[in-house]
Amino acid sequence: MSLPSCLTRVSGVLPRGTEGFWKSVAHYVPRDPVDMRILNPYFIQEAAFQFIGLPLNNGLMGKGNIPTLGTVAITMALHNCDEVAVAGFGYDMLTPHAPLHYYETVKMSAIKESWTHNISKEKEFLRKLVRAKVISDLTKGI
Repeated sequence: MSLPSCLTRVSGVLPRGTEGFWKSVAHYVPRDPVDMRILNPYFIQEAAFQFIGLPLNNGLMGKGNIPTLGTVAITMALHNCDEVAVAGFGYDMLTPHAPLHYYETVKMSAIKESWTHNISKEKEFLRKLVRAKVISDLTKGI
């Protein structure tokens, strides 16, 4: 059953602006359970509140206190790896029409409108890690 039909049944109305957004629920994941890993929420909390210093917002996530997945990945790598090197980090706000990520068409300017991420605080955190030689920045974007 797809999500739109569930929503239509519950509310009687399909939400506007969902064209291309809602996807059918996956019935099969092309991996065996032994190949699956679940990210411990601790890494998200540590990246957000201890490393970057984002606001707690009474324990609620959102409004500028959700770290990007890249920063969460770096946090997790710092716990598990002897050396951490990153590539492609460092949102270039001087090039607003550049792609935000290599795998999509969203532009760099979109990150300015993000209500969930605090990019300036994240960049400050990543720069500290590079300066302290805790991580290496292979592409010099940070």
